[in-house]
Amino acid sequence: MRLKRTVMAVLAGLITLCASAQGVISVDSKASVLPDGNVELLLTVSLEPGWYMYSTVPVSGGPMATSFTADESSAFTLSGGLQDVEEAHVKFDEGFGIDVKYFEGTAQFRQVIVPASQETFTVTGYLEYQTCNGAECTLNESEVSIKVDPSAAPSADSAKGSKAGGQGFWSFLLIAFLAGLAGVITPCVFPMIPMTVGFLIGGGSTRRAGVLKGVIFGLSIMVIYTLLGLIVALFQSTAATDAIGTHWIPNLIFALLFLVFAVSFLGAFEITLPSGLANKADREADKGGYVAAFFVALAMVIVSFSCTGPFVGSILAAAVLDGVALRPIVGMAVFGLGFSLPFVVLSFFPGVMKKLPKSGGWLNMVKVVFAYIMLAFAMKFLYNIDAYFGWGVITRLGFIASWVVLALLLGLYFLGVFRTSHDSPTDGIGWGRHIAAIICITFAFYLIPGLFGAPLQSISGLIPPMDGSTLTLSQGSPQASSGDNAAASGYSTLGYHTDLDEALAESAATGKPVFVVFKSHTCSVCKQMEATVLSSAAVMDRLSDDFVIAHLYVDDKTEDAEFRTLGRRYRDLEMRQFASASQPLYAVVDAEGSTLSGPVGSCSEEEFLEFLNF
Repeated sequence: MRLKRTVMAVLAGLITLCASAQGVISVDSKASVLPDGNVELLLTVSLEPGWYMYSTVPVSGGPMATSFTADESSAFTLSGGLQDVEEAHVKFDEGFGIDVKYFEGTAQFRQVIVPASQETFTVTGYLEYQTCNGAECTLNESEVSIKVDPSAAPSADSAKGSKAGGQGFWSFLLIAFLAGLAGVITPCVFPMIPMTVGFLIGGGSTRRAGVLKGVIFGLSIMVIYTLLGLIVALFQSTAATDAIGTHWIPNLIFALLFLVFAVSFLGAFEITLPSGLANKADREADKGGYVAAFFVALAMVIVSFSCTGPFVGSILAAAVLDGVALRPIVGMAVFGLGFSLPFVVLSFFPGVMKKLPKSGGWLNMVKVVFAYIMLAFAMKFLYNIDAYFGWGVITRLGFIASWVVLALLLGLYFLGVFRTSHDSPTDGIGWGRHIAAIICITFAFYLIPGLFGAPLQSISGLIPPMDGSTLTLSQGSPQASSGDNAAASGYSTLGYHTDLDEALAESAATGKPVFVVFKSHTCSVCKQMEATVLSSAAVMDRLSDDFVIAHLYVDDKTEDAEFRTLGRRYRDLEMRQFASASQPLYAVVDAEGSTLSGPVGSCSEEEFLEFLNF
């Protein structure tokens, strides 16, 4: 017996030394001076084969996001939060019931800091993250200590940390280009195509002169929109944008922008810029010549603002919320390219204009479609605000329900069930509107299962994660899902203590042993075990009749005088008494806290019953 205790003590000591890095080979760090004078900390985690860790992007009801906490120092301040350097992998996690972002092999993270002076200092703190291997999970903390010299020359490698993933960047540019093309078919722009192209090729100009004016017009459009992106970028830096993406102020601005334009597109009012600005541009354009091509472009941008504003706002929102200061500039340049390209092409081949459809009621329909799309995405920004303050007002259920209603209304609009005040009367519904209505109504029916717990994987990045509002159908009646388990299970209905002392006291009073569960709120394997093995009828009967249940959360942030947090106290207990640092871990103890059975981890129902029948 003494030998066993000695071996267990040695094992506990070894686990204590390496518990902060289970599944991790190494954690490396380095510091680089950025061109703007701030310093980038690059943290690289090398994972063992079969293990993975999660992204820095927090998801309500999902796994623990990777984070960095620095010790207090007057030598620097943190700018924003920790960021992923590379694009994370995405997979559907059955335990959480949502898509999760994770890394395998190697994971890199960046943290920007602002030095208080040019003197050398040391940044100390810890990287907190969760690692899993499909059978168990563990919460880890790795100490970080980096010497920083702010006076050093900017490193060429520091630009690597500013990348937000090549694939995401090219997708962003494609969306910006398509948004520019879409701006051309709005009611404010499409009717102006013949007049604009006529100016570019008219006035007695030679074909060469018309082509040159078309090129100048296109470049001018790009320059104007690029300047707009530059203005936005000047209010940012690669450090400042780290915090913008999750802050409530930019999300509120973009939500209001989308709501105002949506209401305008539905016919409530017309948004226009000051008429003096447009008139001045028109006067300069009337002078003719190559310089006039620039003012024609300027007039086009100003006059079309009421229709292109939502596109511009969307691109700037995506650019700013992504956290990279260069994106507003590049995004607006590509948007300008897409917007001006049809005009330039038509100035090269004016005969193509004869094949363009005539402007008419279909342009008003385009505005209504854009209005509904903007209302849908305004909900996304409003949800970000709600999540920032933790209000819980905009739930997953309410969010999906609003999208269902918007999709159905748009489908009914295409079918002619109702029309807006600026729509033209129509004699019938064409094949195009029928197809559009089918798409909208089908999308609404695709969303409906999401109200009852379906993960909706294809759009999971746009909608809130599962929460307590999600409805599940259990024995024919709806009930709210447990916050501790995305898919409400029988086990979640059992009462339990989260304080070990309270559980031991009840054990002493009732004579029942204590079933101890070491788990975390962000442990996927824990949720899977509770939804399957622990919710089986045989296990449920044993637990409900013969045990006092104690859930000890190793990520409990409640303050503790000795261990800083209550979660750390339970992690220390798990390592000292059971020589383990992984979750889930199950054990049975008596009223004195002595082990009666276990510990066991993830296992089959038969093995679990054997563990309970000690």
